[in-house]
Amino acid sequence: MLEKLIAYHCAPALAGIKVSNMFACYKDKYPNAKYEIVLLNYELNKKNIYIEIICECEKRLLLIVYRKNKLQEQLRRNNVTTFLNSYGYSGCTSISDYLNVLKERLKNKEFPHEIGVFLGYPIEDIYGFLYHKEEGCLLVGEWRVYSDEENAKIMFLRFKKCRAALLKRVNDGNTLAQIFCAA
Repeated sequence: MLEKLIAYHCAPALAGIKVSNMFACYKDKYPNAKYEIVLLNYELNKKNIYIEIICECEKRLLLIVYRKNKLQEQLRRNNVTTFLNSYGYSGCTSISDYLNVLKERLKNKEFPHEIGVFLGYPIEDIYGFLYHKEEGCLLVGEWRVYSDEENAKIMFLRFKKCRAALLKRVNDGNTLAQIFCAA
C-alpha cells in the first residue's frame, strides 16, 4: 500500500512539522504508484499537501511530499534564496520553478546537495555537509548536524513520534485523506 510507505517516510511533512520529505518508490512493488499519486493529490491538495515525482528511472520514482505554504516560506528566506541562486536557481519565483530546476539537476551525475534546502535542513548544516563532510559532524539523524545539536535531537525525536502516530492510524485502517482532510 503506497499510503503506508508515504506515511512512514513523510509523516513530518504531512503533519506540517517539516518542510518536506523525499523517498524512493520502487515501481515493481508499487506498479500503480502514478495513478495513486493522482488520487491522493486530488484529496490532499485541498489541505495544502502535495506529492510530486521529482525524478524517475526505469526502476523507481523519487517523490517529494510537501505542504505548499511551508515550502514557499522556506524558499523565500533570504539566506536560502542566496544559497540556491549560487546553484543555478536564480530567476525562480514559484515552487514549480524551483522544483523544475531541482528535477533538471537530479538528472546530472553529481547529486544536488542543495536538496537539503527543500527538505528544510538548517542552512548551517547544509554548508557543514558541503564543506566539511565527516569533519565537525555532531550528530547523524534525519540529516547530518553541524551546528545546533540539541535542537536537532528534539526535532529528530519529534519526527519519530509523529511517524509512529501516523503509522498507527494508517495501520488502524485510516487513509491519509481521512486523517488530513477530516476538517
